Amino acid sequence: MSEKSLNIIHGDAREELKAFPNGYFNLIITSPPYADARRKHYDSIPPKEFPHFFLSFHDELWRVLADDGSFVINIKDKVVDGVRNRYVWKTLLELAEIGWLCIDDYLWLKPNAMPGYWATRLRDEWEYCFHLTKNKKFAMYQDAIKKPLGEWATKRLANLNGKSAARHNSENDSGFGRDLRKWVGKEYVLPGNTISVGLVGKNMGHPAVFPVWLPEFFIKLFTKEGDNVLDPFAGSGSTGVAALELHRNVTLIDTKAEYIQVMKERLKIYQPKLFAISESKKKRAAAAKKAGEFKYPVSGKKK
Repeated sequence: MSEKSLNIIHGDAREELKAFPNGYFNLIITSPPYADARRKHYDSIPPKEFPHFFLSFHDELWRVLADDGSFVINIKDKVVDGVRNRYVWKTLLELAEIGWLCIDDYLWLKPNAMPGYWATRLRDEWEYCFHLTKNKKFAMYQDAIKKPLGEWATKRLANLNGKSAARHNSENDSGFGRDLRKWVGKEYVLPGNTISVGLVGKNMGHPAVFPVWLPEFFIKLFTKEGDNVLDPFAGSGSTGVAALELHRNVTLIDTKAEYIQVMKERLKIYQPKLFAISESKKKRAAAAKKAGEFKYPVSGKKK
């Protein structure tokens, strides 16, 4: 089982990440403050200014991400005067223009989304999770998120005959087809690109708590034990919980002092496990330097 470390940093990721070496993180996963959302809790950013705001983090995020790493962004467009403002799409297009590869769009389905009535639309019960990379070849561990094939398979695959006993091509000559014989004996399959995760009932001192199971899915999919995970808009620290439970190293950054305290309180149960070795900080730093490892100190204050 890999040793894990936790870094909680109070500051702006654009500055704090300068202390980290190139390619240090295997996964960046975050949910940035949405445009014009919860002004009492966030520095409000108008939708038209959001692309410029988010791209101001590009240089450091690109630099600290490993060449085979992944960047996952959870965000949703907002309704302005009854119309969807596509500031998220504009942001993604601008990220693509400066080099990010948009690999896939995952949908987070919220089965317990807030009920209500809107005259021109229905209940909002999903959000985007965009998967970006620096290169077309990247680390991906699909076996880690496979799910059971299901009871239907036992009966359906028990006695294949007719068209089911051979590859069945599309009737309209589209080139697509299926071969059920390949599924015989399999117990697990890849899930789709939708993730059904309920909203967190308690806000934990934060207005938009990231459910742990969401970052957990992507951490399993794009990292292995001992890898380094970053959340540059860490909020309540859910990415930290998921990463530590999965034995990854994690760095959490946020500009809000109150959220730093929330994270410290929420993650303090991991501290004895993380720092069980009774050594001074100088000794640990010297040992890390000798081993060629980079260790950033756990901190609740901006350096």
